[in-house]
Amino acid sequence: IPTLGRHAVHNALAAAAVGLGTGLSADEVASGLASTPASPHRGQLVAAGPITILDDSYNAAPRSMRAALELLATLPGRHVAVLGEMYELGEGTEAGHREVGVAAATLADVLVVVGEGARPTAESARMTGLPADRIVEVGDRDAARAALRTLLREGDVVLVKASRGAELDRLVDALRADWAAPGARP
Repeated sequence: IPTLGRHAVHNALAAAAVGLGTGLSADEVASGLASTPASPHRGQLVAAGPITILDDSYNAAPRSMRAALELLATLPGRHVAVLGEMYELGEGTEAGHREVGVAAATLADVLVVVGEGARPTAESARMTGLPADRIVEVGDRDAARAALRTLLREGDVVLVKASRGAELDRLVDALRADWAAPGARP
């Protein structure tokens, strides 16, 4: 399957079960899974000069944030998590952000939290033991870009993830532009 992460395997298994249940052969299911195009901004590795971006900026919920952080932790390099707000969580908004902060504290080396609504992520990460000097809180994606210009270094792998409304896909595009040129150092 052309998608990264353990959670992608679960999705592929569910798709395979449906395919087999509707009469497709195992070869047809395997061919279909192998030829499924990757969705933009959903678990894609993007090379940007000396850094690698794990672009999962399309959408987010606590469970998908944890899955993306787990994937980040398996990749070589310093793990920088840029996490924005998760919308549409209702009464679970604060608890969901705090849950993500706990995961980030144990799976990321550096945490950049984007947006006022994501503050509980930073607070929870600090309370879980991620040193305060490795947590950066910013108000929006432009401030995140500015912070990342001084924070990132060669060999870093950077997860960018938030709900679609945070538009962190635009941050991914900006990081690519900043770092793509050979020898680039914003």
